[in-house]
Amino acid sequence: MKVGLVHGRFQPFHNGHKFLVDKMLKECDAGVILIGSVGKKDKKNPFSLDERKEMIKKIYGKNKKLLVGANIDLDSPYSKNAQWDVVLSSCVLSIVGELPTKIYSGRDYSVPWERVKVKINKVKRYDDISGTDIKKLIYEKKFEEVKTLVPKEVFKIIKERF
Repeated sequence: MKVGLVHGRFQPFHNGHKFLVDKMLKECDAGVILIGSVGKKDKKNPFSLDERKEMIKKIYGKNKKLLVGANIDLDSPYSKNAQWDVVLSSCVLSIVGELPTKIYSGRDYSVPWERVKVKINKVKRYDDISGTDIKKLIYEKKFEEVKTLVPKEVFKIIKERF
């Protein structure tokens, strides 16, 4: 069984994330989205776990191939002691009953998968979209620009929240 994984903070879930998830759903038997930074709520992480889950559910509805979960936070993934491959694959295993076989990410992805063997599918940044840039636009109330960078379902949530 081909099991895909897209993981990130999704602050907010934007068109680049949607591109990765759509690709995963086309290529895999099951797809998992793992949401990170679940306990953080600050300017860098303005959306709660529930809000981010809602964004994803509004887009993908009842797609039976897609499962959404969360992962605990560890020290920076660049830390030699942070075994992200073990943490993330354990989350996927608990949700799907299978280990991930393919990771979908941007080209700057740097999580080492040394203990769990997967294929990493790195793609060029979609339309140069950055969650950091989107948050800046949100805080500046430049909603017409935000509207072009996120799915319409997410834009509605952003407008209600801000």
